[in-house]
Amino acid sequence: MEINSVSKNSGTDVMKCVEDVTDRAVNAQVEKNLFLGEYKERIIKALTFEEIKEKGIYYEIEEALENKDVAKMVISRHTDFEAIKKYIEIAKKKKIPYKMIDNLVCSGDIALVVVAKDAIVHEAGDEIIITSKLEMCHLKHLPDVYYEAMESPICDFHLNIIKEEMPEYAKNYKELTFMDKLFGSKCPICQKLGGKKRG
Repeated sequence: MEINSVSKNSGTDVMKCVEDVTDRAVNAQVEKNLFLGEYKERIIKALTFEEIKEKGIYYEIEEALENKDVAKMVISRHTDFEAIKKYIEIAKKKKIPYKMIDNLVCSGDIALVVVAKDAIVHEAGDEIIITSKLEMCHLKHLPDVYYEAMESPICDFHLNIIKEEMPEYAKNYKELTFMDKLFGSKCPICQKLGGKKRG
């Protein structure tokens, strides 16, 4: 009776072990499909299709390409080439190999990943998928005009707010110079908010 009970338990343990291994394999494949064929633990940073289309660049990708562990950059072929070429240029400049893949089996919103040679440990709060610029404005309780003004010359007042609230995006703005003012340029944030207000 006891022998029979032991063999039943052993059979159950073996089946449970097989199920666990199968679940892990399936989960790993699903994860790879989300990250353009790469394992999540090797992803340094990732961008979505929406973020790729935005004006300017995400400097987090540039920083990720400078990471000592970086191996390559992988891009979905379904991304608009005009939008992606700014990141390809950065990778070329930094001599980081890149490849474009057809994501027939890939699913989700990820358009670009920067991949490490081996698994890496992310610090607490360090997100793999970059927070969009517009979402970052919302998190900092800044109106959409701050996002809309990216790549435009803006006044010192609003540039200082950006440097204080979103220093990682300060490079996405230009400073409104004396010559700009002389030729009639105005800060688009001031215009929308009706003066030097935070919003």
